[in-house]
Amino acid sequence: MKPPQRWPLHPTPVEGEALSSWLHRIARCYRMDVPDLLQHDLGHDGACDMDGAPPAALLEVLARRSSLSLDQLRSMSLAGWVPWLADHLDPDPCAFDTYVHQFSVLLPLQQRPTRTVPQWRAWLPRQAIHRACPHCLTEAANYACLLMWQLPLLLSCPQHGCWLESCWGVAGDYCQWETQDLLPRQASEAIVQMDRRTWQALTTGQVALPRRRVHAGVWLRLLRTVLDELNTPLSYCPSQARDIRKIWASCGFPARAGMSHWNCYETLALPVQLQMLEAAAIAIERIETGVLNAQGAQAELFMPVPPQQSIADGHLLSKQPAEKSNPWELTLSAAQKVIDQARRNPEEAQALLQLLLLGRQDPDSVRKATAMLAELEIPIEFLSH
Repeated sequence: MKPPQRWPLHPTPVEGEALSSWLHRIARCYRMDVPDLLQHDLGHDGACDMDGAPPAALLEVLARRSSLSLDQLRSMSLAGWVPWLADHLDPDPCAFDTYVHQFSVLLPLQQRPTRTVPQWRAWLPRQAIHRACPHCLTEAANYACLLMWQLPLLLSCPQHGCWLESCWGVAGDYCQWETQDLLPRQASEAIVQMDRRTWQALTTGQVALPRRRVHAGVWLRLLRTVLDELNTPLSYCPSQARDIRKIWASCGFPARAGMSHWNCYETLALPVQLQMLEAAAIAIERIETGVLNAQGAQAELFMPVPPQQSIADGHLLSKQPAEKSNPWELTLSAAQKVIDQARRNPEEAQALLQLLLLGRQDPDSVRKATAMLAELEIPIEFLSH
């Protein structure tokens, strides 16, 4: 049996495009729909979870039919973002506490109760989300839907700065917006800044915060932490309750988006999730401008860099006296030393790689960990087994 030939027509994926969107654009080239393309041309069931965890066999045949690598194809589904977006896609009773309570920003960690949330998966909503950028879907050359539009992770389009809007249909064929006569709405600077950082995490693997760069996985966990802190009952944090109320009031929403009982962010209705994200953007902006005195251990990542001060003679400049190091600063300093050693020593590089893998040896985990270390300028040849 001859191997399947490469498609003569297959549009290049847009950065961040969902696998289902790309397959739809290919199907349009041949005047087919996606189920027919999957079943009759690729030999796969049209009911497979293309944007969640597509079958490995489907990705392999797509790689042969197109010019894309397996890594590129994996990144077009949520499974390809493990462990950056989530530690894993399989529900785990301990996953919520491990992911959401790893850091603290607005509140001291001890003021948030630990919770067990069965069947919890980071960022994956209970109900399907259909949103898009009005500008992106009016560009005839694209008609591409991004994977992250399906998650309650972004409020705006990082390219155009306008709100993502609810819609139905299929881009390029028929698209109905929730609001009739839709005009793109410009998002606030706080929202645009937060979403650009999320996009930076997804496209470059790291995010530039005021004090230092952090890995994409750290940024996503920091953002999810802020959402949980804004959802914490105010009775658990009486000393910070006033600041939390001010954040919500500045958005025009009641505290905790009007919820009287705690509910996990991923299970909330989309309008409530969007209010939560907007409050998170305001909270981060207030920390960065010095308006809010956040009490979490990682709040300093968002704080403005202390200005340099001139000394008495007016000629020399010196930084403000260094504050007493806290455990987080010591940890970051030690991590930097390990990275510096790994850049020069293959054995140190291998030891760091194994530490990141935490016993996992599957190809996806090795690929992600290797890519992360390569971005830290550790020679790739040091990381090969």
